[in-house]
Amino acid sequence: MRVAVRVAFIAFGVCATARADAPPLRHLVYSFTYDSSQHGSVTSEPGSSGNRSYNGSLNDKGTMTVDVLREASDRGLVVVITEQGENTRRAAAVTCAVYGNTTVLCDPTKPTNPEEYTLLRFLGANFFDPNLLDPKQHWAVSQHKGSSLMNADYTVASDSGGVMKIAETRHVEDTSQGSITVDTQTKIDYDYSRLLPTAIDEYAIEEQHSGVIGISKTTYQTTFALVSDSMAK
Repeated sequence: MRVAVRVAFIAFGVCATARADAPPLRHLVYSFTYDSSQHGSVTSEPGSSGNRSYNGSLNDKGTMTVDVLREASDRGLVVVITEQGENTRRAAAVTCAVYGNTTVLCDPTKPTNPEEYTLLRFLGANFFDPNLLDPKQHWAVSQHKGSSLMNADYTVASDSGGVMKIAETRHVEDTSQGSITVDTQTKIDYDYSRLLPTAIDEYAIEEQHSGVIGISKTTYQTTFALVSDSMAK
């Protein structure tokens, strides 16, 4: 899977080293909060004394910065994102390709946290395309690549002069290693004139099954709020 991501990442034409010193086209700063809680069990681990269970939680807050380096001919964006949490949620700068259909390809040689993907998938220049709306102010996105399947539905709950509230329902399945499913409900405040979200509130449930011996369930609550935009008037 990482090989496929690397090939796609290179094919996009991302050249971070060649543009490292170039000033970004746009500089964005978002504040964020992150909360996760996990419960897992191992039902019949070989060599163990029997059933085991475990619990854990993690929370943090901080800022994420996104520098937009360039826009490709297909309107995909090349960006650099950095996460600065107060505690554990930190990640060095990583270059990513961001598409309007919520596809995000990041440099696979560098660690990228899940909450970074949450922000990035709504930053595509044509994330909201009024030409895709049906009469109920709805559109859908589906992707099926190898062992991964994603279906997402979006509904514009309100629109006041291009300042919108958009609801997302998203389901992801991955069977490359056991079985992983992620179900997400997201509320997005989106400014169409600026082509970016000004606030995001995401709640996700991830379930992992490892063969017949274990299962874990993790819930995530992540929020973002736009702090500054270098292109703001």
